[in-house]
Amino acid sequence: MEKFEKIKSLGRGAQGSVILVKRKSDGSRFVLKRMFIEDQAPEDQAEVMNEIKVLASLAHPNIIGYYGSFIEDGVLNVVMEYADNGSLFQLIQKCRQPFSEEQVLSFFVQLLLSLEHLHNKKILHRDLKTKNVFVTKKGQIKLGDFGLSKVLGSQTSFAHSAVGTPYYLSPELCEGHPYNQKSDIWAVGCIMYELTTFKHAFDATNLPALVMSIVQGKYNPISQKYSEELRTAIETCLRKNPGSRPSIESLLAMPFLKRQVELEQFKWESLRRDDASKPYFSSGVVETPLSHGRGSPGQASTQVILSEVEEELQFEKLVVRMRQNLDISDKVLNRIPYFKTFRGSDCVDFLVQHLSLTNREDATLAAQRWMDVGVFYHVNKNDVFEDGDALYRFKEDEVGSILNMKVPKGGTKKSSVEIDAELRSRLSNLISRFAAETRTGTIVDYEGLALSQEFKDFTVFICELQSFEMSELSFSERVTFFINIYNALVLHGFVVLGPPTTLCQRLHFYNHTCYRIGKQVYALNDIEHGILRGNQKPYISFRRVFSSIDPRVKNAIVVWDPRIYFCLVRGTRSCPKLRIYNPEELDEQLNLATREFSANHVAFQTTSKSANPLSSKANVQIMLHAIFDWYRDDFGSSEAHLLKWLLPFLPAMRQKPMLAAIEKESFTLRYSSFDWGLNKKQIVVPPMSMAFNNIPRPQSVEHALSFDDDRLGLASAAGKKPPPGVSPPPCPPPGGFSKDGVPLPPGTPPFRPSRPVTKKSYH
Repeated sequence: MEKFEKIKSLGRGAQGSVILVKRKSDGSRFVLKRMFIEDQAPEDQAEVMNEIKVLASLAHPNIIGYYGSFIEDGVLNVVMEYADNGSLFQLIQKCRQPFSEEQVLSFFVQLLLSLEHLHNKKILHRDLKTKNVFVTKKGQIKLGDFGLSKVLGSQTSFAHSAVGTPYYLSPELCEGHPYNQKSDIWAVGCIMYELTTFKHAFDATNLPALVMSIVQGKYNPISQKYSEELRTAIETCLRKNPGSRPSIESLLAMPFLKRQVELEQFKWESLRRDDASKPYFSSGVVETPLSHGRGSPGQASTQVILSEVEEELQFEKLVVRMRQNLDISDKVLNRIPYFKTFRGSDCVDFLVQHLSLTNREDATLAAQRWMDVGVFYHVNKNDVFEDGDALYRFKEDEVGSILNMKVPKGGTKKSSVEIDAELRSRLSNLISRFAAETRTGTIVDYEGLALSQEFKDFTVFICELQSFEMSELSFSERVTFFINIYNALVLHGFVVLGPPTTLCQRLHFYNHTCYRIGKQVYALNDIEHGILRGNQKPYISFRRVFSSIDPRVKNAIVVWDPRIYFCLVRGTRSCPKLRIYNPEELDEQLNLATREFSANHVAFQTTSKSANPLSSKANVQIMLHAIFDWYRDDFGSSEAHLLKWLLPFLPAMRQKPMLAAIEKESFTLRYSSFDWGLNKKQIVVPPMSMAFNNIPRPQSVEHALSFDDDRLGLASAAGKKPPPGVSPPPCPPPGGFSKDGVPLPPGTPPFRPSRPVTKKSYH
């Protein structure tokens, strides 16, 4: 560090920071990446060494240069080339008009040439996006940020892209297939699409919807301002099937790109690395061995480190002050609730006031930089900061997949039995306030739930599960605990993360929405299939949820009960009723849930000429819910065994025809489709009431007291007189009014609504 002088911080994260530095000897500028490796496992440290050797071999005009590295105070410092015009992302943000085709072709070819160099060395970038493609003021593309986060054993960069805003992920990655060279080609297509349209090829308001858009959606066509050859090349990169995408070689061989390749090679042929390109250390790699202690920074290095610490402390103080001044609260935008957010305009107000900025445009640019380095983010993952009503959330307030990790556990520690009892009490309160039973299930007022104080208190309480000890519960308590936790986690996830609406979204939601319980993390599928089903394989899955060495397997219910299926509420219209399950009443409640579900989801139909299902000639078609099809083997080894298991839970009037069908083996089973529609309360708007255009509103308290009689024309009959100064309301016409309020002649039958009017509204 004594060889460099810090200029400014470019960014920081969980793994370290990025600093712009100046070499003291000649004033050359470089990027210094500082990564914390002291706590890394030995194998991860060895992988760092190997990766740095690979980076040192990547000498190419379109790849960020690596100049050396050293370790100081347990921090790995990697010296990299500095691109003085920022990233491609920043260039797009600053652009006020579309790039010319000449510029796009130049960027396209340079990006392909850099990838060709990587792929020839058997290296995949893995995280291609506009923020990782840098540009010099001479228009030279510099590909950067590959491999480092991966080799640190954290997968940080890739994981953030996958969980945060995976605009550049290929369909095969979304479907769980491994990364390959064609995945890099897809990302190139996404980058070029963004260059030509200033929009992402695939976008959505939440992660599951975005994944679905990538896998099945279509993108808007590129403007015809660009040539057909360029549009076709980009479109081939964005083919869903990786086998249909072109290779880098075939792209570069296209005639219109081949000409550009020759131009780029001629343009950069004269560029040679100057003295700054030489390694700073004898080996060109890590100067201080990882196995040894720390370096001796000396006075100059100490000053730089202290300066950086001071700057970071000032930055932290400013963020703390910002959080204290902004209105960080739960807000609703377009009828969608968002937790712990602030408005962009409020952020700009704060920056103008506390940073002494002259105008809102400068404050907006400052906020954009803060957003770029990860201080906060747009709730819908937009990359552009807006001075307006757009909502933003600080990183520390973000909601992850583990929904009970945001509040640290503290205070008096409760026993697991006490936490279990409080869980039932709080969940019962939420259900009684925001859920209503229907004939077939339960509907939930998710908007009201999301904005309620009860739900906020619940999200704080549920963090106490971090200290939960499963061994303190009896068998019945463990069963009811996991049933209630499953239903609570669905409600919690729907409100905070949003309900899944497609197959891909559902797979992600049920596999990744989880609570930390004790020292283990349990997702919804872990609870259903790993615990309550005794670690059985999920529907159309080839492996069990828990491996034999998974510590969670000890909590599995070894002898599971199929009645449990009728207690789990997935938040859909096909689900059973939502209720609280108590260990003292477990058997009775399981029977009740199964009887209710069977009564609503088992139907009979006679398919022979005889209408009597007990007739010997009758063939009975039995329609069952999809759950019986999904877990058919759990109910018995044959269809007859399934029906015999179901028989005691049916109403008495249905038991005889089913028993007759079983004995005569004259039945056919059919399974209804699962209705994945959201079990959400709908706002019921009553139809417009009959108009009484000629009847005035009450004009005084006295008039209001007699208004009902007056309106019905009964005041005269009762001998009442209107208050002084108030004219009596006119009597209705002899024939009454039509549904539109039109007077009718005498003898007209009164108008009756075709169905009862529901006056209760759900909000």
